[in-house]
Amino acid sequence: MISFLSRLAVILSTEDKDWRKNTVWQLDGARYHTSAETRKIMKQIGVNFVISAPYSYDAAVVELFLAYYKKVQTNPDNERTGKK
Repeated sequence: MISFLSRLAVILSTEDKDWRKNTVWQLDGARYHTSAETRKIMKQIGVNFVISAPYSYDAAVVELFLAYYKKVQTNPDNERTGKK
């Protein structure tokens, strides 16, 4: 996770030197997101971040997108998928 975050910060910096001013990383409550090491590297990188509560699918943007995609894009018969 730390390697991924570090590399992502480098890539974002090459695309927009001011990305830290208008970017917030949203992480779920997984242990590798909430560990002391991960929090330390995110502070060193200087990124704003939010850690959502465990199992808070309604707050996770990616979960909402995937639920929409599964329901609308890959489910032409509108069969129940288990999510909203």
